[in-house]
Amino acid sequence: MNRNQINELNMYDVVEQLLNANTAIWVANVAVNATFTTFTSHVNAINANDTVQKTSSIGTTQSKENARQAMTTAAVATLNAGKAYASATSNAILFDVMSITKSEITRAADTDADDICQNIHDALQPYIANTTAYGATAASLTNLQTLINTYSSFIGKPALQKSIVSNATLSLAQHFTAANALLKNQLDPLMAQYQNTNPGFYNQYQSVRVINDIGHRHTVTLTGFVYDTRGHALTGAEVELSGLATHSKTTNATGEYRFTRLQTGTYTLTVSAGGLQTQTRSFSVIKNETIHNDFTLLPA
Repeated sequence: MNRNQINELNMYDVVEQLLNANTAIWVANVAVNATFTTFTSHVNAINANDTVQKTSSIGTTQSKENARQAMTTAAVATLNAGKAYASATSNAILFDVMSITKSEITRAADTDADDICQNIHDALQPYIANTTAYGATAASLTNLQTLINTYSSFIGKPALQKSIVSNATLSLAQHFTAANALLKNQLDPLMAQYQNTNPGFYNQYQSVRVINDIGHRHTVTLTGFVYDTRGHALTGAEVELSGLATHSKTTNATGEYRFTRLQTGTYTLTVSAGGLQTQTRSFSVIKNETIHNDFTLLPA
């Protein structure tokens, strides 16, 4: 994002926070409700595209190289064990497969390296129950397969990532244009009806609709996981944020919640789920950072 977009997004955040904190005033108004829902969808899309835009293909390339190195190391350990076992049992066919060298794997083309390692894995699979003394176990073979799969998933990703980032930049501009038009042409006029019925709310709205040139994004992130007493992730737990900002989230399939782009200040997290005790935790954030708070909810 450029500087202007950063400043616009900060303004969107404050507008969103104000309306979320005052839903009782406008929630019954169908037009305001629909407009605000569309507006928040554009803000969410901007956040998603911004994350993609900042993803570098260099990072993807490095991840692929790390994955290849890990796969190669595990494959070499497997083929050494397999070669020793094949020699001890006079298994000429297995010995031939296990005679691959580390340099052959490291010098192989991207699309060939995982095939070589897969052949090593598959050749030793029928004998794995007998190779523990030689340094290969069912667990190490499973680990090798996982590393092969991980490496295979990276093949071709750097070039693809560059294309994705380019498309995200275009989409980002489109969502900013749509969000600005929505504020100017729909939400601003709709707020005018509260000038007499709720002047305090109306004046607050007018004050937060100003774009301030601060040139940077709020980068405080609050995140964590919610578990039950058995350590199982709680999906759909309610996490309420209050204090300098007011938001609510529900935990995902892994029990995770995340609040992003917050300012430094004091916050309170309240976590609740059906049949379990509600927990509340307050804390202060004095610098831009990611704060982790995990919760374990006790039975009610």
